[in-house]
Amino acid sequence: MSRRLHEYEGADVTVTFDPSRCIHNAHCVRHLPQVFNTAARPWVQPDQADAADVLRIVAGCPTGALRATRRDGGDAEALVSQSQLDVRVARDGPLFVRGALELVDADGTPMSSDTRVALCRCGRSQRKPFCDNSHLTAGWRDTATDG
Repeated sequence: MSRRLHEYEGADVTVTFDPSRCIHNAHCVRHLPQVFNTAARPWVQPDQADAADVLRIVAGCPTGALRATRRDGGDAEALVSQSQLDVRVARDGPLFVRGALELVDADGTPMSSDTRVALCRCGRSQRKPFCDNSHLTAGWRDTATDG
């Protein structure tokens, strides 16, 4: 699958967006709407907030669809990649995994090195092992979390 990255350059930080990884969790829009505004064009405007805030919100993107590059050459992913592995189960949704990740296929062949991914649990994704929100259209429910 080819990746179509969109780049949004600011004075101190450049943000890239990979729409093929986004499942519209809206973390960015909720936490920094002056930078991430889907009604504006371009929808990402890195200079509308302090670079540290932009980096913090981008690092919180659960799928890794948003990435940032610091213009001063610093490592924008350092806090995520050095953190302990964290796996969160989204009710009726994907597994959100953070940390220094190496995904391998059943044969042990490396598929991806990353710091943040959303992994499919419903089995319907067209981008396995990554979530593509197919669980929503399929009405998939996680019986393990039903109360």
